[in-house]
Amino acid sequence: MRPGALWLASLLLCPLAGWPLLAHPCYRRFSRSCRVGLAVAVGAVLVSGSMTLFALAGISWRPAALVFLSVATGFLLRFLPLGGDPEPAPAVEAGVPLLERLAPGLAAIAVLVALAAAASASATSPDLLLFWGPKAQAFAAAKTIDTSFLREPLLRYMHPSYPPLVTNLYALASIVAGRFAWGASTLTFPFCLAALALALPGVLRRASARRIAWAASALVVAALGYLGNALDVGGNGEPWLWLFETLAVAVLAGGFALSGAGQLLAGLLMAGAVSAKVEGLPAAVAAAFIFLAIRRREVRIGAAAAFLLLPSAVSLGAWFALGATHRLFYTYEQYGRMQEIYWGALPAVLSGIGKALWSAGWALPWLLPAAALLAAPRGYGTRFVWLALAALMAGFFVFTYLHLEDPSQWISWSAGRVFSPLLALLAVAAACGPSEAARQ
Repeated sequence: MRPGALWLASLLLCPLAGWPLLAHPCYRRFSRSCRVGLAVAVGAVLVSGSMTLFALAGISWRPAALVFLSVATGFLLRFLPLGGDPEPAPAVEAGVPLLERLAPGLAAIAVLVALAAAASASATSPDLLLFWGPKAQAFAAAKTIDTSFLREPLLRYMHPSYPPLVTNLYALASIVAGRFAWGASTLTFPFCLAALALALPGVLRRASARRIAWAASALVVAALGYLGNALDVGGNGEPWLWLFETLAVAVLAGGFALSGAGQLLAGLLMAGAVSAKVEGLPAAVAAAFIFLAIRRREVRIGAAAAFLLLPSAVSLGAWFALGATHRLFYTYEQYGRMQEIYWGALPAVLSGIGKALWSAGWALPWLLPAAALLAAPRGYGTRFVWLALAALMAGFFVFTYLHLEDPSQWISWSAGRVFSPLLALLAVAAACGPSEAARQ
């Protein structure tokens, strides 16, 4: 087998690691295809977490040992108090309307277009060449997180404190394949998009009617597929963040999140978000606390908080412990000084963000979910909660840009990617239906 094919095939270790947990009876309400997509996300978290713990313990990475630990962890999670089903399974709706026939086809076309874009190098990210790829190569060569590489002053532009999930997975694939496969790494974009397309309809089905779940899922997959090409995300962290963050919010939006099984699933997905990109941390924390606030009378707050927050705490705790042990970093690096906020730059920041979003298909990837939200029936309380989360995240990103006196260049190359997960929040908010509202 060619190194590129072997590199890409090694990503199948992710669903292998996640399947022991997703095979638990509590998750059998989801279709098999949905559980496969969820297993990709959950397994990626378990594999990357095992790699960070190995590095913290000073143990070299061996694929067999890492897979064994990840699979064993997934199996042991089955023994947690996951609880039963707090709501009846969705009723089987008769017939297959035209919308439900078209939606899976649209999602499949979006994945195929993403595959063509990635395979032809149309969607290749410059960050893959400057950041993700070199770090993964160094980690694979050292068979651990190479702290001497991260300490090199001339390589500070690679952001030593950046969360490790993407580089960990790429390094493991490189160890299996014998080298880093640059072309294959860009195909992680359609790979993550395909996993999202498999999982999202089944997860959203717990918050909305079947036809709405399919339509919202197709809209999200198509919009993210377009953005992936327009914003050149092939090989970088955005596809992984989309997978984790979108599924986490979709789980929390439905009634399944009232059970321990749903909370654990959401917690693992949020751990993936915080381990994939820096902006995943505020999104995960905000989503968890919003859920606990609006569901406080329906869940056991202590157990729910543990399920939702402990996976992220363990993932980031191990990462920052590694940085502190080697005196590399103690927190994330900052852009500008935290105390210096240039409020006078607010008009330029808002204008720059608007231009960046408009340049990506006239902002249609965000405007179409917003239109779906406006067209949805009124009166569903949970819908506006997730809309508020999107507004909160947008405000956080704007506030972050205000920490540089002239962030125009930073905004031009990052705003489209940074704001991309918000379209999924808008679509999830639009999909929340009366069955969910009835429990408010």
